[in-house]
Amino acid sequence: MTRKYIPILIMLLAVVTTTCVAQTWDATKDFAASNPNGAWSYGYGITGTSFTQDPFYNPDCFGVNGLVCWILNEDVPDVGFNTTGGWLNWGTIVLPPDVLHLHPGPNDGQDTIVQWTAPAAGTYYIYGFFEILDTYPTGIIGLVFRNGTPLFRGELLGPPAQHPDKIGGREDFYFPKLSLKAGDVISFGVNKDGDYHYDSTGFNATITTAAPCAVCSQ
Repeated sequence: MTRKYIPILIMLLAVVTTTCVAQTWDATKDFAASNPNGAWSYGYGITGTSFTQDPFYNPDCFGVNGLVCWILNEDVPDVGFNTTGGWLNWGTIVLPPDVLHLHPGPNDGQDTIVQWTAPAAGTYYIYGFFEILDTYPTGIIGLVFRNGTPLFRGELLGPPAQHPDKIGGREDFYFPKLSLKAGDVISFGVNKDGDYHYDSTGFNATITTAAPCAVCSQ
């Protein structure tokens, strides 16, 4: 190989390497005291139909040391985050450090909703779950929508969580190679399924860009 082609080869390798690096969003790790927060937004409404951003950030949510949240007012609906790095226990709730705390409100149209907006057209992998965090659960419905189209619906009635460090029932969702346009919205919602009491729900979602090359897609 002559020397004049070496810079061209280096440039081509750089392009291939760059396009193989997948970008990842994680609902729990990305949580922050801004709303919207990059591609994420926190609020309430009817999942897949309506969405209103939570107006208040509370650094001492429900008076629990180590729990911060985006919230409608002094009560639910809320999207909370455990800042302690360990398990939190208060009342009937068991909250691990690696999930968000979602709780719907008492009224219709008060699903707790975490939204993610696609920053660019592409193919995405989405994985996540809903899980029971209450020791006396009354049941919730976990929902995932792409814009107004339902992708997932899972009802969780039990088993209950247990103090100090055991979650209850769990529903996983996974969407491989989901083709999205720039501006498409993925809504992750928790519906009260009737009674809104004792509806504390753990949630996380990880979204990754599909690698565009053969090596990275394996």
